Amino acid sequence: MIDGNPNDFLNSIYSGQDTVFVFKGVKYWAQGYNRSNGGWHYEIIQVQPPSENRLWMCDTDTIDDCFKAFIEAPIFDGHRFWDIENDIQWVDS
Repeated sequence: MIDGNPNDFLNSIYSGQDTVFVFKGVKYWAQGYNRSNGGWHYEIIQVQPPSENRLWMCDTDTIDDCFKAFIEAPIFDGHRFWDIENDIQWVDS
């Protein structure tokens, strides 16, 4: 991980904190929160260049399930987080 520790980054992701990072020159914003009807929502949105598209979104019953889904999802050009973590720059670490 560039400009940060991958385990600290994942702690930020796990807790749902607003987390900004860059992957392949594109800036993303990640956030998570408790849904008003119960459960957990997490999303990663492309912010620069601006886009209406989400990189990834998850709605589950628990924060643990969302976190596991993030770790396992091939959302980074078909790769999982641990496959490409050396290519991610944590902007707000």
